[in-house]
Amino acid sequence: MASREQSAPAERIRRIRQACTNCRLKKTKCSGDRPRCTHCQRNNRPCNYEPYSATVADHHSVSYASNLTNSELLQRLRTIESKLAQLSGQANDTRSVAIESSSSPEETAPSQNFSVAGTKRPRRATVPNLEDSAVEDTNTLSYKTLPPQPVLQSLIDTYFVYAHNQPYSYFQEASFRYKLEHGLLPKCLILAVLAYALRYSDHEYYQGRVHEASEGYAREAWLSVLQDHLTVEDIPNLHVAQTTNLLAIVDFTAGRISSGWLKIGLSVRISQDLHLMKQPDEWLSYVEQEERRRVFWSVYLLDKLVSCGRARPPAISDEDCHVQLPCDEQTFREGGRVRTPTLSQLLNWNTEICAIPGNFTLTILAASILGRCARYVLHERNVDEIPPWDSRSEFATINSSLLLVESYSQIGRRSIGEMISENLTPDGSIDHQSLGHLIFAYVVFHLCHCMLNHPFLLRMRLKRLGSKMPTSFSSRAFQISCEHATKLSNLLEEAMQSGCHVKASFYAYATTIAGGVHSLNFHAERARGGQGSAGILKHFQQSLNILERMSGNWDHASNMNLRLREFHSQCHKFARLMDPYYVMHDLDPTTEEILWSMVDYGTMCSNVKATKLAMAGSAVPDPPFSSLGLNFGLAGETQTPTNLMVPENDIFPTMMSGVGGVGLHEVDYLMDMASSGKTL
Repeated sequence: MASREQSAPAERIRRIRQACTNCRLKKTKCSGDRPRCTHCQRNNRPCNYEPYSATVADHHSVSYASNLTNSELLQRLRTIESKLAQLSGQANDTRSVAIESSSSPEETAPSQNFSVAGTKRPRRATVPNLEDSAVEDTNTLSYKTLPPQPVLQSLIDTYFVYAHNQPYSYFQEASFRYKLEHGLLPKCLILAVLAYALRYSDHEYYQGRVHEASEGYAREAWLSVLQDHLTVEDIPNLHVAQTTNLLAIVDFTAGRISSGWLKIGLSVRISQDLHLMKQPDEWLSYVEQEERRRVFWSVYLLDKLVSCGRARPPAISDEDCHVQLPCDEQTFREGGRVRTPTLSQLLNWNTEICAIPGNFTLTILAASILGRCARYVLHERNVDEIPPWDSRSEFATINSSLLLVESYSQIGRRSIGEMISENLTPDGSIDHQSLGHLIFAYVVFHLCHCMLNHPFLLRMRLKRLGSKMPTSFSSRAFQISCEHATKLSNLLEEAMQSGCHVKASFYAYATTIAGGVHSLNFHAERARGGQGSAGILKHFQQSLNILERMSGNWDHASNMNLRLREFHSQCHKFARLMDPYYVMHDLDPTTEEILWSMVDYGTMCSNVKATKLAMAGSAVPDPPFSSLGLNFGLAGETQTPTNLMVPENDIFPTMMSGVGGVGLHEVDYLMDMASSGKTL
């Protein structure tokens, strides 16, 4: 008897799990049939069995921890599950949405090609088995569950109208709607799409709590990723890569920089684990193959965009991308197949390519060059010791790649009206999903030129060359930066005025970079008495207007709007950055940090209130502009020809203090520049 009692715990150490995942989560009796139990067959759901389970020794206990095996790995997994359950409030009341997670939805979905003709939508998806689903009650809005069916459909429609291909392309629309209707999408992905779509929705169901709902769905989607996919003995699938990438954007643009950065890294690793950087298997349908390619390139794209900051290098190297580039949008919608080049082939001048295979490919090409620009000017790497005016330098190589993009895209030769006319649906309306990628590629192209020739960023690289630097080079570089900042602002403004959906979150960063260049150029122009300051100020105001309109959708756009206004109100302190004769002068560390904050994407996205910057005094000699009778548009000057509103709480609180004197030779220099019409 004693021996039997002693052997009992050993018998309970580990046994094959008798209930599938769905039945355990719903606390429903499971038949244990394989490969699908009776309950899953009846509800037409995928059935998944986890290999082992901890056996409960005491019927009065609901804790897994009391009877874990002596396996250290299982113990860790159960501990994580327990803690996550406590955080989510689901320890003893776990309910599931109507659409359950599938270990491999691609395998259960019919292998067929979907098509979208024009603007016609597939029939509306209906979530099956609503009697089993946990649908939200308006009075007790819980973000662990799906909203009512009409609200859900409205948000899905909103996503594909405003978010899809802006610029990320995770789904084929018809395929996504089919899978949603047939319960083939995991909970985490649906909630992530809802969180993202709410940025553009004004549905009355979420009136007064849109931000709360977006954050709530994003939080529950992330918990679902952790609980259902990362803490079980299962391999994350394509949907998990899509989910984590969507959630990374939500976090990063909400100012949760570290959280967003980690999620981006996770989505990269999942993509690599799924071998998305390689050609997909031929046995997959054309739609599935192209969707896998597009998911990888969307992960790649986000990885490059968020690398526009110090100490944030991209995780994906161009040399590791062996998968073909995306096909054109119409072919993807129709489920067709077309062979496309790889990124390395497209970046090679010697490759014979008649035309770019679609606007998404053009966006990826521009993003690849942006990543190289960021590495060169932001990551503070010693890329090379060759002067940038040397044809062998990295600077020259990047410019050569930009010329390649220009040759592919006809940038500068097409107006917004012409771009729209080339991207229309059969019924004559704007094809926003196709046009969105084209506008984005153009914006990134201009941004590359702004960053590569930015007065501050180029200065940081040139000062190491000392007296060997020709002033004509920096003068021309600053001029190029101003020209492309103007083109960038005009492009976005004209696109908005023409009815295009200018909704991509990255536009806020591009606009702020252009606005910063406008501000520096404006103050430099005023300092030398030039006649072009009014036109420059107009473009600066354009930047503020764009950020203001984007603030309704993105929190970080509001932060950037505030930063740019504050920077402009104090930017006269930095006007000498546009002077090629002052490139060699040192900046004090605080001034340098302030200027870094206006080019670092991560810093720009962070909450302004959390930024503690103070100006101890500029090491750049500052002429007494007031003695020249010039007006610099500073906060509080009523004669400034602008309607700029400067917040009371400066993020650069002491930048106005300590304006020192200047020698007569500097005044003579400025007056000479103004009278002769010389350009910097």
